[in-house]
Amino acid sequence: MKKTNNKGFSLVELIIVIAIMAILAGAIAPALIKYIDKSRKSNDVSSAKTIKTAVETALGTESVYEYLTGGSGDYSYVYVIPGEETSSGNPGAKAVKIGWGDGSAPTDKINGKDPADIEKVAVEQIAANIGEKTPKLKYRKNAGDEKSSATPEEFVAVISKKGTVYVYISVVADQGFTVPLDGDEPKSADDAVGFQICPNICDEYN
Repeated sequence: MKKTNNKGFSLVELIIVIAIMAILAGAIAPALIKYIDKSRKSNDVSSAKTIKTAVETALGTESVYEYLTGGSGDYSYVYVIPGEETSSGNPGAKAVKIGWGDGSAPTDKINGKDPADIEKVAVEQIAANIGEKTPKLKYRKNAGDEKSSATPEEFVAVISKKGTVYVYISVVADQGFTVPLDGDEPKSADDAVGFQICPNICDEYN
């Protein structure tokens, strides 16, 4: 009976194989990371479109429209906190917040209703239109300026006096996000504030 001479791999052969695998991993990893980041950004843009639709649907209620477009500032802000349930306890209260930035909310009654009651209705409608849970932010790295230490915190829907809705990713925590005017539209905020991603994606985010 013939014996087989099977000594296995030599140390040199193993080192060569490991070196080849390391080179391949080094070549593939950057492309893979870039693909994952692009996928996460795409997911956040999709979430922003969902939020935009949710706010626009709520604006279809006359009193909500009058409330969100009737403040003293140029815009009202709907802050959508990522990953919060919209249906437990007080519907939408933790998931959706309304702010006024450079102005204040309407104080007079709207269609015979108190503004505070309309705000509650607006929050509940927007939260319900989003779904059972607000979307999470998938892309958590600092976008735009690589030197920035700011990371995405929340989605913000910006509503103009005409009822136009823009959605940003804010890097300012605790509902501190506001945008400056550029004619009748909000400017594309820089990376110190946030990034417009709907209806248009700003260059800084790409």
